[in-house]
Amino acid sequence: MLINMNNQDINIKFPKGHTAFLVIHGVGEQSPFETMDYFAQNLIKFLEARNLQIKLEHLITKRKLSTGYPWTESFVRISSANSQAEDLIDIHEYYWAPDTENKISIPEILQWAERTLQGTIDFYSRKENKHLLEELLKDKQGKGIFIFRLRWLTIFLRIFNLIFPILRLIVWLILLLLSPFMSGRFLQPAWQLSKEIVTPLLVNFVADVAIYTTTDMKSPYHWIREKILAESLTMLKELLKDKQANYDQVILAGHSLGSCIAYDTLNLLCLEASLAQDLGKSLEIDKITGLISFGSPLDKIAFFFREMGQHHQYIRRRILEQLNSFRIKPLYIWKLPYLNVNPVQCQLEQIQWVNYYHLQDPISGHLDYYEKLDNVKMEYPSKWGVEAHLGYWTDPNFYKDIARRFL
Repeated sequence: MLINMNNQDINIKFPKGHTAFLVIHGVGEQSPFETMDYFAQNLIKFLEARNLQIKLEHLITKRKLSTGYPWTESFVRISSANSQAEDLIDIHEYYWAPDTENKISIPEILQWAERTLQGTIDFYSRKENKHLLEELLKDKQGKGIFIFRLRWLTIFLRIFNLIFPILRLIVWLILLLLSPFMSGRFLQPAWQLSKEIVTPLLVNFVADVAIYTTTDMKSPYHWIREKILAESLTMLKELLKDKQANYDQVILAGHSLGSCIAYDTLNLLCLEASLAQDLGKSLEIDKITGLISFGSPLDKIAFFFREMGQHHQYIRRRILEQLNSFRIKPLYIWKLPYLNVNPVQCQLEQIQWVNYYHLQDPISGHLDYYEKLDNVKMEYPSKWGVEAHLGYWTDPNFYKDIARRFL
């Protein structure tokens, strides 16, 4: 779906009730509160552009980690400066960047990219998925980007893997020679600094995704994924049961890999709710009204996961399908004479899912693997690559459409 939001005029008053956004950052080098800053600032710009007087507060509250250990959360609250009403919008952040920082090698990233590329090719090569590929290729601009972006990424990583040791050695020697004249960040060990200098930002982006997609329990990275999801789910449940804020609605907003974390968090919540006698009513899951994914690689990761279930392992494959069944299109559920009753009963039907993507963004895309969501193509001017991948944060039309749907 393409929305010409530039020509829309949305007349709003300050939203009624108590709304919480849980914003989850994506790949790359992130700093604490950076995601919250971007989202809150641009939401405020949108509200102020409609002549609303805004009050902004920094608040703190006690939370618990998945281990039960207490910590203090900082978040920001947006409310109306001209009203005595208690309406509010709280922006919370789930910060997971330290869990994946400098944890994976370049060769391992290359292996991940090649597996993902092959999984994507296999998916769209299947006879039953031919119509999906034809639909995607109708857009001439999207045709070249879709067909070649993963392939070019893999080629780039292969070349970089070959020249990386030589390039790093050269930079290390230069740093050693110049060390008497260096100051500031250049005072750190030359070998570590050489890695930072010669490693492109795109490689760091892919590294986070490669770690998070590890489902092999024997992998040294599996515990990282488990920790990220455990804390994300705990944070969401803390917001749902927050008696002081008493939220009317909670909306998850995930950028890039953060959208995958948001999706997997909801999938885990479905599992937990299905085990409860009241199907999650005690968890107050009905308060979750939205899932916003932007710059999302969810389809690519789904293709990667799907290849994990071998054709002849029909019991294992069906178990994997049912454990990861949130909003999966029935078309992609393997037909079997057995195991057709899904024990995961909770499907969070009340959630409105909106996926924003940009054709110049190499990580995002139109999500085809899932159902009951709106795919919205963004058209802010941008070059291919990181610029397009980060452009959602500052695009006024992005916040305009979020306000139209949720506020």
